Amino acid sequence: MFRIVMLAVVLLATTSCRTKFQPQSVQVADPGPPQRVLPEIRVMDAGMTPRVPLRYRVAPGQTETLFLELVRGQSMQARGQGAQSGIPPVQLEVKMGPAEPTPQGFIRHPIQVTQVRLSKMAKKMSPAQREQMERTLAPLLQIQGWSEMDVQGRVRRGEFRGMEDVPPNLRTMLGNIRSALLTVPFPDQPLGARARWEVERRLQFSGVWVDQVVTYRIDKMDEKQLQLQITARQTAQPQAIGNGRLEAYQASIIGSAAVRLDYFTPYSEAESTSQMRISTQTQSGPELVRVDTVTAVRLYPAEAAQQMAGDEPEEEPADPKDANVITDPGKQRLKWR
Repeated sequence: MFRIVMLAVVLLATTSCRTKFQPQSVQVADPGPPQRVLPEIRVMDAGMTPRVPLRYRVAPGQTETLFLELVRGQSMQARGQGAQSGIPPVQLEVKMGPAEPTPQGFIRHPIQVTQVRLSKMAKKMSPAQREQMERTLAPLLQIQGWSEMDVQGRVRRGEFRGMEDVPPNLRTMLGNIRSALLTVPFPDQPLGARARWEVERRLQFSGVWVDQVVTYRIDKMDEKQLQLQITARQTAQPQAIGNGRLEAYQASIIGSAAVRLDYFTPYSEAESTSQMRISTQTQSGPELVRVDTVTAVRLYPAEAAQQMAGDEPEEEPADPKDANVITDPGKQRLKWR
């Protein structure tokens, strides 16, 4: 009897608690992606005196437009047979900003691809080739996101959407550009003209882990701008890739850049070559595929594009049907340039 009474008291107390103290729902803010692992920066030569700390000074609210031009050629060989493919000169228009300072002292800026253009060379394509190229490039207009970097040019956090529909080779190209040419990681130490430093990091491109070392050398410098020579090398250990296995990978990049410390966007250009060997399993047995790629890239701000356009002779008006660059990913017409 005593146990029954005690049980009734416990149930009554529990019910009373439920009545007086209703559970509360708490909204927890999404912290977003974690901070990235900082690259290792090694100063090989601090350069001539005077030396100064190199830091970005992007003003809050600043918005910039960057033009990215690229062209690629690729050859594949397997079992004594080969095939070639490529991308004709393509121009992407990228909006960056407005810049916004974060509580951590970083610089946050939205990034979005707003337009895609093809060069006049694309006119030589057949209708079928043109349609295929448009299908390949249209997903680029889905790319948007944001990035946070510190005043030393090191990317601390970032998140991008729309990359899943971009072909793997284009994703790799964009990753290389972002990691080696867009912003430059500066060391803690003051530097002068002829200084050299290395930036080493591990990156993942299209599911492949790559070790990258970029070397920067200052040719000229003043208070607002640096003229740099850039070389980079990439290697990868054997690893699984899709339904096959990456057996070997190496790439080299040679380029130059004029880095403006008050802006995100540099003037830069580079050429890269890469060699890759992939083994796959087919119905007739294992197969080794060799892929060689050559890529040329150029980046410059919108004001430079306006200056170059002013130097060119006027052209006949474009076909009205081609006058609008893709702004809606559902459309399949690109403006020829």
